[in-house]
Amino acid sequence: MHAYLENYFNLKKSFVFYGSYHRNWMNQMVHIVFVPAIFTTALSFIARIPITDKINLSHIVAAFYAISFLKMEPLAGALYAPVIGAMEYLGSQVLIHYVPASVAVHLIGWVAQILAHKLVEGRQPAFREDPFQAFHAAVFFVWLEVLFQLGYRPLEKEELEKLVKEQVAKMDAKNALQTVRGTAASTTAKKVE
Repeated sequence: MHAYLENYFNLKKSFVFYGSYHRNWMNQMVHIVFVPAIFTTALSFIARIPITDKINLSHIVAAFYAISFLKMEPLAGALYAPVIGAMEYLGSQVLIHYVPASVAVHLIGWVAQILAHKLVEGRQPAFREDPFQAFHAAVFFVWLEVLFQLGYRPLEKEELEKLVKEQVAKMDAKNALQTVRGTAASTTAKKVE
């Protein structure tokens, strides 16, 4: 578990995993729109769970996200912390009163992302391999995608893109090998029949 968390909070390793499932610009745009929407509506759902008289679970989760993003990339995390605070406020103070709309946005967001992965990206969603990243790091990585498009740390962006391409090549090679093995196995099974 310690090694997993160490790698998880290593921006290069963690972003490369995320990036390898989010290469297509349309899939990225779907995530940039819907990941924050899903996060905000989720905060509205858990805002109903009190911790103390003045603190609810939404406050704790938003604080955890903001602090962990500071650990992953201090400057981008610091820029995102007020946005996380605004999402928490919107979820716990506004959307909490609009449950049907929040549920609809939440479900539409998940459906849009899954369809974008299948139809546009041509890959399974990353949450099948690492659910924690789907519910946590993706919230930060869509922010990084926006920052990178605005010119944030161009050398780091270039390095991450190179590492993502290498990871995608490995994944494609593995998938091709599995396809060949699957085809060979089905051919052998047909011959036996």
